[in-house]
Amino acid sequence: MRTMSNVLNGFKIFFLNKNCEFLIEILSKIRATLENDSFLSISLFAAIATSFINTPSWGYLDFKVIICLFELMIVVKAFEEYSLINHISLLILNKCKNERILLQVLCLFAFISSMFLTNDVALIAITPILINISRKCNYNIILPTILITISSNLGSCATPIGNPQNLYIFSHYQLNVENFFSYSLPICIVSLFLLLCITFFTNPKKITFIMNDTSILEKKKIIIYSALFILLLLNVLGAISYFITLPILILVTLALNKSLFRKLDYGLLITFVCFFISVGNISNIAIIRNFLTFLTNTSTDIYLSALLLSQIISNVPGSILLAPFASNWKALFYGVTIGGLGTPIASLASIISYKIFILEYPSKKKEYLLKFILLNFFCLSIIGLIFYIYIQLN
Repeated sequence: MRTMSNVLNGFKIFFLNKNCEFLIEILSKIRATLENDSFLSISLFAAIATSFINTPSWGYLDFKVIICLFELMIVVKAFEEYSLINHISLLILNKCKNERILLQVLCLFAFISSMFLTNDVALIAITPILINISRKCNYNIILPTILITISSNLGSCATPIGNPQNLYIFSHYQLNVENFFSYSLPICIVSLFLLLCITFFTNPKKITFIMNDTSILEKKKIIIYSALFILLLLNVLGAISYFITLPILILVTLALNKSLFRKLDYGLLITFVCFFISVGNISNIAIIRNFLTFLTNTSTDIYLSALLLSQIISNVPGSILLAPFASNWKALFYGVTIGGLGTPIASLASIISYKIFILEYPSKKKEYLLKFILLNFFCLSIIGLIFYIYIQLN
């Protein structure tokens, strides 16, 4: 009996040691992730700190956004795994004679695609293509990534489905398509003109790149994931529920390539969860809600409040916070659209492109953030001033 007891104790010690090693390994990975990802660290701290002020609720989490993001990450990773992104990158490089033309093509592609795919989807799809291009031709992509992010954020304002705040404003104020387009078209024209002007100041350096194998691997799997991508777009547009697309995508990926799950950036999903919690906590503090009534007395107040509030809590929650108090939807629309420029958290789409970029170039995050802030505030000041005058005249 004593021998059996000693054996059991030995097993307990062995498994305890193994569990401790596993736990220590997980904690060390979490610590390393938090140290290397400032956005995740800040959002996690904000979520915890604000939860002491206001009790968090499951209602704060936009599960549709989080699940859609997770689904898109899987599909884009599959496209990368099976060389579709590599193939598209080489096609673009073959058509562009120099870096300026390349930048203009990518900005225009981001601007137009975001109108229909949403700014989040456009950046998830285009940023990996840009990174792959940089690998092939030693192309410095800090400025291009920032300009593509700005292009996606501004281009998405054109349609009611271009971004979450447009969907909310369109629904909340019960707008018709004609009325919406009559006010979204002016800001689209101004934004596109400014972006193209900026690209003409870039270096028209000739592109030289390494020509690798351009063939697509696993064409049948690419066709399957392309069909899933179309389903996800229908999901984003609200035509299909994520209760249908999510299990289909998970089952297909488990069957075709379950290793894709290990290659996803789960830190991005956690960042979004923490962000929703902290914003939800802040927005439900009574004194803050009361203060919002004083910020929406006139069209100018609504515009400036939306623009400034977006810099702190992002333009999606900013529009949700202000809409119940704002009588002028046009001022709110322009405020949150232009407010998506500026700080990295002004638009959730900006966080996506930043996260994708630093995964590839972790040593360049300070340079990226500095240039991001400078270029974004430059665009914000010009477009912001134009539409401040526009609102005054209307």
